[in-house]
Amino acid sequence: MQNKSSLLSPLFKILEEIKPLREEIQVALLNNFHEQKIKKGTILLHEGDVCKKLWFLADGLLRSYHTIGHKEITSRIMFRNHIVIAPGSFFTQTPATESIEALADCIVVALSFANLQDIYAAFPEFNYHTRIITEQYFYKQEQRLYMLRKHDAAAKYNYFLENYADYLKEIPQKYIASFLNIAPETLSRTRSKLSKGK
Repeated sequence: MQNKSSLLSPLFKILEEIKPLREEIQVALLNNFHEQKIKKGTILLHEGDVCKKLWFLADGLLRSYHTIGHKEITSRIMFRNHIVIAPGSFFTQTPATESIEALADCIVVALSFANLQDIYAAFPEFNYHTRIITEQYFYKQEQRLYMLRKHDAAAKYNYFLENYADYLKEIPQKYIASFLNIAPETLSRTRSKLSKGK
């Protein structure tokens, strides 16, 4: 496995692009993040549990989903260099309304909610970095909600291609269909039509 500094390097780059990151903050993050290997199929967070960790996905593929009746609805697909949490649960430390599952073998580095609060307290300026990341997250979620309001399956699938094309072969079709809120059969027909239209 890569060393922790190497695994966190992309995260530091993301943070530096927002605002230069003091060396002391980098040291604090390095000291508090812990690397972990996750096997495909592992549930990182179960619906109903409190999300007590933030994960930085150094390699692999994750999805979040919630369950309605016996049906799983995929709400997010997360790939390399994603910051992963169940937002409502993590921010409020209340039970999660979603689960997070590994769709492939993954390498993550994890930071506990308690340790993050300690870093905020020690370095108040770090709150700015995470505020910007949170704003970007909610903007992306708004884009997805707008996509879901579209009735055209082709428009939904084109949204997926624009955002996840590099991972198309790695994500099972049933999860893509669930993420786009269309039936697997509709997704199959849509892909076929778009392929013939090229």
